[in-house]
Amino acid sequence: MLRKTFSILCAAIAAGAYAAAPADTVMSATNVDVIISETPSGLHVEATDNNGTITCDEVYPAGTTVRSTQRRTTMFRTNALWTTGKVEWDIVSGNILFGAVNASGAPAEADFEMGRSFEISWLNAVAVTCNIKSIRSGISAGVGLSWRNYRTTTGMQLLTDDNGSVSYAPFAQDVTPRYSRLKVFSLSFPVLFYHNFNIRSIPHLGVQFGPVLNWNSHASVSSKWYAPDGSKQHVSTNCVDVRHFSVDLFAAVRVFSSLGVYVRYSPQSVLLNSPDLDFSTFSTGIALGF
Repeated sequence: MLRKTFSILCAAIAAGAYAAAPADTVMSATNVDVIISETPSGLHVEATDNNGTITCDEVYPAGTTVRSTQRRTTMFRTNALWTTGKVEWDIVSGNILFGAVNASGAPAEADFEMGRSFEISWLNAVAVTCNIKSIRSGISAGVGLSWRNYRTTTGMQLLTDDNGSVSYAPFAQDVTPRYSRLKVFSLSFPVLFYHNFNIRSIPHLGVQFGPVLNWNSHASVSSKWYAPDGSKQHVSTNCVDVRHFSVDLFAAVRVFSSLGVYVRYSPQSVLLNSPDLDFSTFSTGIALGF
């Protein structure tokens, strides 16, 4: 069995080296360790199972141009759970985002600072993908987690009332402000389209885009300052009337292996019943594992 399988493997390697189209898989084997070594002069293949080891050498003819491509990703991926024609279905995990957040439309006096406001997202904690290999494209639907922090450190304090409305006002004059922030936690449901380009000079180039439905399950407001006697003071509350369902528009470009940049825009207001802080969200940063 090993010798027959190995012969087919060598034939497939030779076909892949000299033919324009990839060879079809005609047989599979289990419990066989295969080591492929490549040099400018050719390939050396070594296959081992319980019955022993078989080797095969394939020499590149003089003047032959051979291109080898190797791609890696930090995204967790299974080996195609099932295949339907030219479509592969798989389970993946990835799209870890670190970005800066801008409170678009917020009053200038509130002074939310994009350089100090941030989001951390695991956009596809678990996702199912439908991959169409012939066009290097597909679609994924998953579940993820997001944390967004809107922060000000310039002397403004976020305040809440019993109805969950959020407003802002300067800290008391006799204290030394540290910061005040609004934090929103969301359970996300992204539906993303993706395409991988076949460009020799940028082999990992790809794009993702699509909507993200968010269930904003929790929000809190926190402020910290130094009292006149130098003691640290802290007040926080979870009584925040946050918009529970929102939709983001998401897009990302992968330039290197599993590393890219993204933009994300949520046109809806983050808070409800807070006329003093009626703003939407724009964020951008780096994306890992996609």
